[in-house]
Amino acid sequence: MTRKYHHSVFFVILLCFLITTIAGAGERAETIGFFVTNESCCGEDSDPHAVHGTEVLGGGVVLAGKNMDLGNSHDGFVIKFPKVDEEEGNVWLLPGEDLSFDWVFSFGTEGKEDAANSTAILDNYVFVAGLTASKEEVLERYLAKLELSTGELLWQKTFPSKKNNRDSAFESAQITDNNGLILTGVSSAKRGSIEGFKSYGNPSDGHAFSMYFEESQLLGNVPPEKPVWEINFKNALTGKTIKQHIDERSFVIASSTKDEPSLAKIIKIDQIGNTIWSKTYPNHGEVTDIAVSTIDGVVDGYFISGHKSVKGIGIDGSITKLSINGDIIWSNTYGNPVGGESKFNGLGRGNEKFIYDECWGIESMNDGGAIMACGTGTHCDEFEENKKLFQQCIKDPRETWRSLVIRVNKRGELIWESADSFIEEDEVITTASEYIISTYDGKLISVLDLAFGFGVQIIQLDY
Repeated sequence: MTRKYHHSVFFVILLCFLITTIAGAGERAETIGFFVTNESCCGEDSDPHAVHGTEVLGGGVVLAGKNMDLGNSHDGFVIKFPKVDEEEGNVWLLPGEDLSFDWVFSFGTEGKEDAANSTAILDNYVFVAGLTASKEEVLERYLAKLELSTGELLWQKTFPSKKNNRDSAFESAQITDNNGLILTGVSSAKRGSIEGFKSYGNPSDGHAFSMYFEESQLLGNVPPEKPVWEINFKNALTGKTIKQHIDERSFVIASSTKDEPSLAKIIKIDQIGNTIWSKTYPNHGEVTDIAVSTIDGVVDGYFISGHKSVKGIGIDGSITKLSINGDIIWSNTYGNPVGGESKFNGLGRGNEKFIYDECWGIESMNDGGAIMACGTGTHCDEFEENKKLFQQCIKDPRETWRSLVIRVNKRGELIWESADSFIEEDEVITTASEYIISTYDGKLISVLDLAFGFGVQIIQLDY
């Protein structure tokens, strides 16, 4: 079942956004606007959670995620926000004001598991990649085509696992340099083994795959019956992200091993899916995204993002930079930001045992460095048996999570970090950054998960 809402009125809570930036010489980040929506986009008590974003050429952004349905399961949704008017500064909407997101598209069946994990834009169309449940409640790879300007559903199709009664899902999609669509995700997973994707879980079974559709299939009026090619990677658990190395007409896939504990794994394939190399990185931690690193447009390697526990305590953000051949150039950890506004004023580094810096999306900055999207805060419940540590943890203001954006140079050195949150009537609202987009005009878009909904933050870099 699919649902689409066009020009829907939504209410944005009037809030102040706190900008807490630690800047290095020569560069500083400043928020110039954002859009935020509560759950009225997707239904009452729907707890919408956006995990991926795609910039629209000419302005605006399309987000994808999932929300609770009335059957205590999830639906998938895609929403388009308009371009921020920079002359107006921050964009606020008062309750009842008739100004909305452009459209929202929702799909799924009540009581069954559905989710949108990624979007890609080609010409005037949005392609939605995710999962949906069959009548027998088997999870199947879901692909849909929407009209970009209206969100109208043009076609949709599922691609079940080749193994009967096995779950599968798309996790990542990208338009290629020849206007095709390449995807990755998980297939042939045992029923019930897919906890989720992105920041809401990982599959525990199945194998990674890549699938390719050519331009004529995408632009047709009916969905393609099958891809041009599909390749399975038996020794990899799921394809979390796929990105193109255009100069080589190759692709890199961020994945993980099927071992316990699971290790970060990167697979490089050619344009027809043949493996060029496949390597594991035991010291990186959980892998969450991959980006092609460039310097003035020339590829110099790849970034993988994620997080890990250092010495078995807490979690720090993790970035590993690889050469084009997959060799490690450097690998660093980041987190425990200091200072802030309101109750974070004068905040020190805190106790690393209970501070969690969970990092998700990563983007190249075209100077050999990168920008990474994270959430930072504490998980005190895990320390209830240690009374002293538990009391210390619950008194730490980091119990309220903040979005954390980390900027590093080509050597992996921290340039700046920005730990941001919302405040309403002196109450700080929990938020986290789920994904980061480098825009066509040199800005950044941070996709936010909020206690009351989700949104985007537009960041200007001043050099």
